[in-house]
Amino acid sequence: MAVNSSLNYFKKPVFLSALICVFIFYSGLFNIPDRTASRALIKTEQITEITGIILSSPSRTGNGSYYSATFSLEKAADARNFQSTAKGRVKIMLPAEFAEAYSPGKLFSDSQKKHSGQTFLYEAGGHCTFRGRLTNNVFYIRECTAYEWPSSWRGRLQHLRALCRLHFKRLMYGWGSGGGLLLALLCGAREYTEPSTQEAFRRAGLSHILALSGMHLSMFSAIALFFGNKAGIRKLTFILRISALFGFVWFAGFSPSLSRAFICSLLTIAATIAGAKKPDLLSILCFSFLLQSALCPQDIHSSAFILSYGALAGILLSANLFKRCYSKFCPKAIASSLSAATGAQTFTAPISLKLFGAFSPIGIVSATVVSPFVTVFIYSGLLLILLSLIFPILSKPSGIFINLQYTVITYIVNLFSNVPNFCLKSGV
Repeated sequence: MAVNSSLNYFKKPVFLSALICVFIFYSGLFNIPDRTASRALIKTEQITEITGIILSSPSRTGNGSYYSATFSLEKAADARNFQSTAKGRVKIMLPAEFAEAYSPGKLFSDSQKKHSGQTFLYEAGGHCTFRGRLTNNVFYIRECTAYEWPSSWRGRLQHLRALCRLHFKRLMYGWGSGGGLLLALLCGAREYTEPSTQEAFRRAGLSHILALSGMHLSMFSAIALFFGNKAGIRKLTFILRISALFGFVWFAGFSPSLSRAFICSLLTIAATIAGAKKPDLLSILCFSFLLQSALCPQDIHSSAFILSYGALAGILLSANLFKRCYSKFCPKAIASSLSAATGAQTFTAPISLKLFGAFSPIGIVSATVVSPFVTVFIYSGLLLILLSLIFPILSKPSGIFINLQYTVITYIVNLFSNVPNFCLKSGV
């Protein structure tokens, strides 16, 4: 019966279209041009100055000396000051002393004295001119010669977002290690998350928890749904859910996995509004894949994009099969969680082996155990943030409670991280 149900998907155009695109994108038989590649009249190796808009919030690289972000080009210049219009996107590498100039606990005062004029809140939406060198579509910044927030409504909105993120970082910094983890879970900024904690999550097969995705988005949607149902107004429920989705992605910023979750959530809500009692989630996933590939072609080769779609496809296609097996010896709730984790791991294991040379089978169990703790951690964190903003005197006690939960979560994660991973490469 399950086989017949799976075969029925091959009769659906959206499913077949997604399969064809997967073959074209990842078979290696087709050359797909990059529509976002940088273009200018100046030779790439001669570009020493770029002007444009920062498209994403800078994120810290592995060694911590640089922050990376996506940058949309408007102009380019060489060492002779020959200028040209430019288009496309490049990856910028922003020195940490520039990116962290306003960050609490990371003030590079001495460096800022040497580079007066570099102090700027580098966030998505900022219009900047950088000098440095361009190598393999990566621009290594030496100095910033001009910056501003555009006076348009979009520029003002982006500036507001940047200020909100900065003040949120300051609040989370005051909460120590627990605040660092909560910051990563709520807005994707990991600069205050301890490296040992990030590594423990990775080895325990829980990297998806730190990467903003459907789990985080569904929690905000659930909050909106709760208040909408309490009000008893159906239209208000939909308005609150959609507002919560837009509010979260606006604050956190789009990433390949969060974009997937956002599109799928909007399509599911649209199907519910249209009267569908049980929306076809696999068809929604396929349509989301096609739509995101068309709107954001730069995402299709991102590991986050591939793993996000692979994991959800695995859950939708095989979770019921695994659930029947687990239900024989597990309570229903645990069986559901284990089956979802198994489906995700089954489909993403080959991808992880190909991309990283390793995968963590223990993630099937660790996700089932850790996810409820993380859910409570996020919900309680949101409540304590609200209380701390209304009653600042509660900020310190809230930090203590958050760190108690953090201690429990990291203890459990560290236990799972000690289980050996399956590796193809030595030293992984």
